[in-house]
Amino acid sequence: MEKDSEDFCRRLIELAMEYGYTTREETHKTNNISVGDLVIIPSKRQVLVNDKEVFFTSKEFDILELLAANRGQVFSKGQIYDRVWGACYVADDRNITAYINKIRKKIEPDQSRPIYIQTVWGVGYKFNEKIK
Repeated sequence: MEKDSEDFCRRLIELAMEYGYTTREETHKTNNISVGDLVIIPSKRQVLVNDKEVFFTSKEFDILELLAANRGQVFSKGQIYDRVWGACYVADDRNITAYINKIRKKIEPDQSRPIYIQTVWGVGYKFNEKIK
């Protein structure tokens, strides 16, 4: 049974990549992401806010990098799970909400009015494509 689930997961990942999804490893090969007062350095897994390093857990960083590398693209909570944890992880929507809140506390000038990570009500989250 374990072999079947491994094959299933492998096939899901292959299908996702056929439809344009990238793996976390591919995402980390991208260049630095600089938006407003925020700089994300994937090769070092480092985030700077106003030129000061802000520390992130592994999953917080992966979510931030995913959203920032795909500015303007809306990701459902399920898509975030698939891209960050992998297709075979059992999702709990409340976890994504908690992660987004933690990330916002670290990067947003005013967490009650987020400018970087925006909620698309009823759908998910996106990184603001209008910030230069």
